[in-house]
Amino acid sequence: MYRFALIFLAFSLFGDDLPKWVRFGAEHRFRFEDYRALRYDSQNEDRWLLNRFRLNLTLVPASWWSFTFQGQDSRVFFKENKAGAAPFTNRMDLRMAYTDLGKGKVVLRVGRQELAYGEQRVLGAGNWGNVARTFDAVKLVVKEGPVQVDLFSASVVKPLQNGISHHLAGNNLHGAYVQWKDFVKGATLEPYFMWRIGPNVDRRVAGLRLVGLLPGHWDYSTEGIEQTGAVAGSVIRAAALHSVLRHSFTNWKWQPHWGVEYNYASGDKTPGDGRDSTFDQLYPTPHGNTGLADQVGWQNVEHVSTFVNVTPWRHLTLRGSAHDWYLAQARDGVFLTNGNMVFRDLTGQAGRHVGEELDLLATYTVGPQTAGAGFGHIFPGQFLQHFSRGDGLNYFYLNVGYRF
Repeated sequence: MYRFALIFLAFSLFGDDLPKWVRFGAEHRFRFEDYRALRYDSQNEDRWLLNRFRLNLTLVPASWWSFTFQGQDSRVFFKENKAGAAPFTNRMDLRMAYTDLGKGKVVLRVGRQELAYGEQRVLGAGNWGNVARTFDAVKLVVKEGPVQVDLFSASVVKPLQNGISHHLAGNNLHGAYVQWKDFVKGATLEPYFMWRIGPNVDRRVAGLRLVGLLPGHWDYSTEGIEQTGAVAGSVIRAAALHSVLRHSFTNWKWQPHWGVEYNYASGDKTPGDGRDSTFDQLYPTPHGNTGLADQVGWQNVEHVSTFVNVTPWRHLTLRGSAHDWYLAQARDGVFLTNGNMVFRDLTGQAGRHVGEELDLLATYTVGPQTAGAGFGHIFPGQFLQHFSRGDGLNYFYLNVGYRF
């Protein structure tokens, strides 16, 4: 990381002498995380400090032509359980390197880049993670009035702990994403199609997202997804639904926002029958979507939550939320937000109730500088108690980030 720091120092000292077509910046973030009672066992705990430094450089030789580069150095300290260190560590890597050709209605982007759409539930950068996600991709953006169409062909980059990372050859994602603003007054419609193809997988994803405003200071967002194709010799028949309804109390002190949310992701009813019905999140930004502790993902789950946000001071936002999870199918498993299965009862006798979670968060933001802290507690339900000691899981984090 010291090399990045020296480069940043050099640009800072001579920044006033740089030509206008050279743009330079940096961002730094560190976060402490603490888990108690992992796998719902009070004897199992882990904690660590994450550090991430990024160096950004953009060259704009013409109004219709630019180059963007981002170097990244990500590290983890004090982690007691070495398992899982790889997603935290990415030393001296070239995270992004792409060129934009065109301006206005048509832009072509070629190179290593982020892909992020909608609420990033199926395709996002995952920037909460210490390494985050990029793709080696070609993307064409076409705009006409209120309609924008993105066409892309990509291969996900597999981060290395040291050196320049590479994409996974033969593991490809092709897609089309449409954004139609004000297709009716106050509403945006976003249909999309994605096709993931690779070794032993041919997954086709059709989705529709709708977001908009309602009278009386209400707003909503809903997204439905269907997956078909084949994986490891089984046909794919999976689906998911996300819906949230929010109300803004604009005349109240602290300007509270209250909402309710429902999430569903299908599971496999009869394992081994040649039909795979477990929903696949593809490449999401999953943090906090189904609970702050990230112990239950958007796979084989029915999730209900309610939340409230308040702003007691200009730069400070407080959020409280409650979550309740059930398995969509009792014979399928419970998954983490990273897609890894934790427990599974093939007999279906362990019940469907996974558990509940209560979360409290505070975020302080001043321009590009942010600081935040959060605490989440999981109360294991019947299913988790069957497979573990049933101890309540605690998660705490403290996050600080700033940009130059």
